Amino acid sequence: MASRLKGVKKSTLTDNMRKTLCEYKIEHPSSSQKDLQQWVQQIFDLSVSQSTISNTLKRSSEYFSKEKKNSNVKRHKSAKYPELEKVLYEWFLQYQEKKGSRQDM
Repeated sequence: MASRLKGVKKSTLTDNMRKTLCEYKIEHPSSSQKDLQQWVQQIFDLSVSQSTISNTLKRSSEYFSKEKKNSNVKRHKSAKYPELEKVLYEWFLQYQEKKGSRQDM
């Protein structure tokens, strides 16, 4: 059985959006989570749940503490087979070097 309701679009915030939300909350400490939901809707044109707001605020230190290489990441998932991924990446780099560019693939 599906965990989502039919017709309800799932929205995911990027790390950059989450950091912006946390900054807004700091600037507007009296804002409720409902207010923040409406703000996200207006600024990012995304509908998010109250739990998304709550979890984002709970983890706000993560978004401030470290600089991300790619702040447009929506999910952080480690490789299931890190050694295989490493070997595959090394092969890809060798192939790319041998062929001259990725466009030749």
